[in-house]
Amino acid sequence: MKVRYSKPKHQRILKSITHAYNKHSSRKVRRPLWIEPIGENWWFNLNSGQWDQDPESMCDKSSSYYSMRHHGFNNVYSLKAAKRKIAKWKVPTGTEFKVDLPFIGHTFIITK
Repeated sequence: MKVRYSKPKHQRILKSITHAYNKHSSRKVRRPLWIEPIGENWWFNLNSGQWDQDPESMCDKSSSYYSMRHHGFNNVYSLKAAKRKIAKWKVPTGTEFKVDLPFIGHTFIITK
C-alpha cells in the first residue's frame, strides 16, 4: 500500500488523540478517522462490512467509514489502524481511499 501525506515530515499527525485540559485534571479525547473511497458509487455495506460498487438498494449503506461503533464495527483512531482496515477490505487493487483526521489540513491518500 502507498500512502501520500498532505503535510511534510515532522509536521504529520498520525493519531487522532488530543488532550483536554481542565482546571483539576486532563484527559485524552479520541476522535475516529473519516475514511471514504475516492471515486464514484462506492457504498459501505453495514451488513457485510465490505464496500459495494453500484448497489441495487440503498438500505443499510453508508458513504463513508466513520464512527461505526454503534453498527458493530471498530472505530479507527490511527493511520496504522486505517491501513490494516483497508488491507482487509475486498476492493480492487489501485482503489484510493481518503483518510481525514479530525484536524484541519491533515489528510492521507491510501492506495491499495
